[in-house]
Amino acid sequence: MYQAELKTAKLAATKAGQYLSREFAKFHRSSASHKSRHELVTKCDQQAEKIIFQTLKKSFPKINFLSEEAGANNQRSEYLWIIDPLDGTNNFAIHNPLFTVAIALLHNNKLVMSVVYVPILKEIYWATKIGAYKNNKKITVSRHQNTKDIFMCYCHGSSVGDNKKAFKVYEYYHLHSHDCRHFGSTSLELAMVASGHIDGLIVSGPKIWDVAPGIMLVQAAGGLVTDWQGKNWQSASKSVLASNKKLQPKILQELKKLKVA
Repeated sequence: MYQAELKTAKLAATKAGQYLSREFAKFHRSSASHKSRHELVTKCDQQAEKIIFQTLKKSFPKINFLSEEAGANNQRSEYLWIIDPLDGTNNFAIHNPLFTVAIALLHNNKLVMSVVYVPILKEIYWATKIGAYKNNKKITVSRHQNTKDIFMCYCHGSSVGDNKKAFKVYEYYHLHSHDCRHFGSTSLELAMVASGHIDGLIVSGPKIWDVAPGIMLVQAAGGLVTDWQGKNWQSASKSVLASNKKLQPKILQELKKLKVA
């Protein structure tokens, strides 16, 4: 199921990614503008979004969408496309190659398909209910069970509270796991959890377009995604924890001890 949607999403993400790759080679931060104190937006975000819309609408003319830059069009439909045309704008602006194009599809409010394309690495992650793949090779989450041995990632929203919670988590796992990193692209971090490159991701204050595509990848790759209280992730969740089934309860206990959950 959803093969037509998947094919179109791959094409849209690849086209937008090819455009971003060309712009990345010559982009300078001085041409970016501030969306908020810590968030930049560029003409490249907007043009990549336009490319995605044009590609999706060729096959699905009456799409209902929610996108980081354009917002929502609120058409009546059982399908909803979630789009982040440039996840990692700050990275892109400072010539850091860790950014993605991320697209997910919800059917009756359930994730059914996603694509995360990493243009500079030329890596395309995708998932449906049959599994998760990276460059068409099936991927699975890691099998690590001991939190002392794991690689963790953290990410956060823009509020002061979200930042403080994330920094507390970072300090703990930087000292008590193998390492803890922040890559600046939530969909990429979730893709890395799905592929077993890292063992877990903790997010405070997530936006749905940042996390939905990667959450689909993690779930399809055999991982678990909850909020910090251990409840199954929902679109309105205020936090995200993604890891494997053995680590998830252990990390949840540690979050509780840190008094951030």
